[in-house]
Amino acid sequence: MPEQPHDSLRAWMTHYLQMAVQGVRSETVTRKIQLHLDRFQSFFETRYGQEHISSWVQRDVVAWQQHLLDQGLAPATVNNHMASLSAFSTWVTSQAPDRFAMGDPTKGVGELALPPLEPRTLDEHQVASLKNLCDRLLPFYQVKGRRRRKTGEVIPLRARARPWRDRAMVFLFLSTGIRREELVNLNLKQLEPNTPTALREARRARIHDVVGKGKTQRDVFVSLDARCALADYLEREHTTDVTDTDADPPLFLTAVEVASRRADGRLSTRIVNTILERIGRWHDAEIED
Repeated sequence: MPEQPHDSLRAWMTHYLQMAVQGVRSETVTRKIQLHLDRFQSFFETRYGQEHISSWVQRDVVAWQQHLLDQGLAPATVNNHMASLSAFSTWVTSQAPDRFAMGDPTKGVGELALPPLEPRTLDEHQVASLKNLCDRLLPFYQVKGRRRRKTGEVIPLRARARPWRDRAMVFLFLSTGIRREELVNLNLKQLEPNTPTALREARRARIHDVVGKGKTQRDVFVSLDARCALADYLEREHTTDVTDTDADPPLFLTAVEVASRRADGRLSTRIVNTILERIGRWHDAEIED
């Protein structure tokens, strides 16, 4: 093992990077750790006019944390800096237990509390462009390949494709703000009315007894475009995926061709995530902003 540096903070940092970081962490992470340590070393030397690692105490860590905040860094970024410094000081303590007279200087310095996440919603133009794409979903689900592109030939959809279902889900999300778990737990009978003709003719439709967090129940009302999207789905795809044993089938069903389909055909939240991510990629590929 290379000889340990004496009392230079800079030398110990270089030793740490060579022994515990370089070749162990990715190049990107290594550069980030080095940047964090360089910033602390500069702060420490400016604070005291020297860089003796043995004079480093907890008070300096707290002061550096505040210094980073005063520089305008976000709490999450400050916490990343602190994590790099803590890993370094822990490593130094393991290599030379007596280096710090008062023990590891980063111990007892907590992370900064992060602000709560602000809800993100789509604006009017984003909703319009998303609905526009969903109204044109069929070509995205068609079988690909040159042999399917003969002039005048109707290109079939992929076996597991359910564009009308996916369109109805997106429209229902936008219309009601329903959660994913609430959506996959819906049954057909909860939709009133629940036939294609009645949905298109009705002036109002609702989904009753939606079970939310804490087993709470509520009714949600469905907008006109969501009613039409649900009518299209029920008419074109839903009956294909309902099994004979379904007395009260789920509203949204997995395609019968899917081998891992549940016994009742109910969608899972994981599949919903996959569908929404795929539609999101198609949407973003068309929109420059």
